[in-house]
Amino acid sequence: MSLIDSYDESEEVVKAEILTRGQKELPKTAIVCFKKELIDVVKNKEEFEEYSEINVCGEEIKIYKTQIGKESVILYRTLVGGPATTSMMEEIHARGVENFIFFGSCGELISDMKKGAFIIPTEAYRDEGTSYHYMPVSDFVKVKTATRLEEIFKKKNINYELTKTWTTDALYKETRNKIKKRIKSGCKVVEMECASVMAVANSRNINAYQFLYSDDTLVGEAWDIRTLKEDRSFILKECLKIATEIVKEI
Repeated sequence: MSLIDSYDESEEVVKAEILTRGQKELPKTAIVCFKKELIDVVKNKEEFEEYSEINVCGEEIKIYKTQIGKESVILYRTLVGGPATTSMMEEIHARGVENFIFFGSCGELISDMKKGAFIIPTEAYRDEGTSYHYMPVSDFVKVKTATRLEEIFKKKNINYELTKTWTTDALYKETRNKIKKRIKSGCKVVEMECASVMAVANSRNINAYQFLYSDDTLVGEAWDIRTLKEDRSFILKECLKIATEIVKEI
């Protein structure tokens, strides 16, 4: 059976609500990052308290809680890649979360990206495996929350750019021919989770918002890693501020 035949609407046997039974209930909104640097910053801040944890791939991931206005919100670091990110998302959802705000890095595919802009994905090309288990076959999955996120960015005067994104499971197989094809299909950036996250969100009736920042570029003859090996605490703090503003609006 081919991967594209994986979508099946019969009842799941393995369920997140079974695994999480008896675990602490969580607030309805979660901010999700991919970088440990941000957790190292917030865990020492008075407004964040260590609230719970989630165990994944043999690692205990701490869940922090804060107050944004009158609403309790959690923050946690997810693992990289569609399967890990969405497995954690399923378990967090089973514990009560309905709204997810994701922010993470991406690679630029073209040279004329808007300078200093955060990126709002509108559609994600499905070059991964997870999404095919959650929705029928198609080239792209639509990001249903993109329009609302754009409205919030406009209201808050946040510099942004809309684009399709290429979601891949194979970081080290981003080849020249694939890059050309993805650019031709309208993708300006590449990352590893968006298609999976949005497929799960659409299937489970979850609100998933996602914005990105550029970390490296695949433009030109050689891969430019730019800030991949640098301290990114500044940009991560900015992302957290934006996520906080999103929480206030949704």
